Amino acid sequence: MTIPLARLCALLILCLALMPMAGASQEADTSTRAVANAASRYVAQYQQSLTSILADESLEQEVVRRVPADPAARRLRSMLSEVFFMFTPGTNHWMAIRDVIAVDGSEVKDRPDIRRELATLDDDDVAAALKAQNSRFNIGRVTRNFSEPTLGLLVLDARHRDRFKFERRRVQNVEGVTLVTLAFTEKESPTLIWDLARGKVFSTGDIIVEAGSGRVRETTFRASTGDITVELTTRYVPDGRLEMWVPASFRESYEGGVKRKSLENGPDYEHVVARASYSNYRRFQTAVRIK
Repeated sequence: MTIPLARLCALLILCLALMPMAGASQEADTSTRAVANAASRYVAQYQQSLTSILADESLEQEVVRRVPADPAARRLRSMLSEVFFMFTPGTNHWMAIRDVIAVDGSEVKDRPDIRRELATLDDDDVAAALKAQNSRFNIGRVTRNFSEPTLGLLVLDARHRDRFKFERRRVQNVEGVTLVTLAFTEKESPTLIWDLARGKVFSTGDIIVEAGSGRVRETTFRASTGDITVELTTRYVPDGRLEMWVPASFRESYEGGVKRKSLENGPDYEHVVARASYSNYRRFQTAVRIK
């Protein structure tokens, strides 16, 4: 069958006109609702993937500022650790359990048997016992016993998400990938963080999400209680061995007291920053009882 030239040209023009429309229909939805829904689905799957994972951690702590100044107090600390990433469905939380190998260049003696504890203790006992292990080498006056790179992901957990309000702040294209920054504000209790002295602690922050896939590239989690302000930022990168995205860096900032210009006068104030990097991700095998 021969198609007349005029009809063929008309068909070509129609196809060319439809091509942009077809491409546009495949673009990822960048609305707040669509991105939050996609990210929640991603986190639900991620909870099954980032568990029973082991990584090497290099951590540097620094007391950036202290009022009044105390020249004798330690201002810097370095730590090398193995970190066990565990997700416990019973409590709906991740735990980053550190087996500290060296502190300030010296080997740690009498290290706990983390694998045995994971295999024999209930999840509540693991959380209570090992959070103390995680915080024993902290420097500074600000007391803290949580240091979880994955804490920001819990904002997107289906069991917590309805307590948060999300707002789209930015849409950008990075190397062909559409990234959406969602700001979040915790509106209802029970809150993700709880202060034993003051009760519920409401949080805010930002999450950078790939539109469409819902993959989380970065989280920033902020909270304040009394005169203490906390900011936790985690950046994720792809890992070829595990074939998934994993925490690459984790920055913690803790400020306590009233900030003053003078280092000698005024109320107590302290600013502590910790910077961690992660490498050599691998899975570990143990008869874990965490449920």
